[in-house]
Amino acid sequence: MKKTVSYNIKKVLAGTMLVALPFAFGGCEKDPVKPENKKHNVELVYGTNPSTQWQNISLDTLYKYNSEPTVDFIFMIPESTTQYAILNSAQINNVLIPKLRERHNINPNKVFGKGDLKLNGVVLDQHPEIVRFFADTLKYNVI
Repeated sequence: MKKTVSYNIKKVLAGTMLVALPFAFGGCEKDPVKPENKKHNVELVYGTNPSTQWQNISLDTLYKYNSEPTVDFIFMIPESTTQYAILNSAQINNVLIPKLRERHNINPNKVFGKGDLKLNGVVLDQHPEIVRFFADTLKYNVI
């Protein structure tokens, strides 16, 4: 009887090991590689004529990019460095600044200007608040 008992124990142990074997190696599989969410910037260029001036930077577009976690910054880039050089302070204060401020306020930590922006010499000399808005708030390089 001793042989039968020991044979049955070996049989049960062998069966248990066969059942447990897949579970023992199941934890050794590599975890699937998750794609990296690489951060990137979005550059939106706006022009001087009515068909390109603000349509390229619509509020809906800014809201869409603002909600994407992979977008680091959204830059508003003038098509031409000199496109505002002929504007006087009233035109800049009444038209340009409100539109740019509205866009910047979507996310003041994410939406900025980029590049050089030349302003009228009189505006530069007599209206430092305008220069501060473009240079300090929007981060344009005002020349």
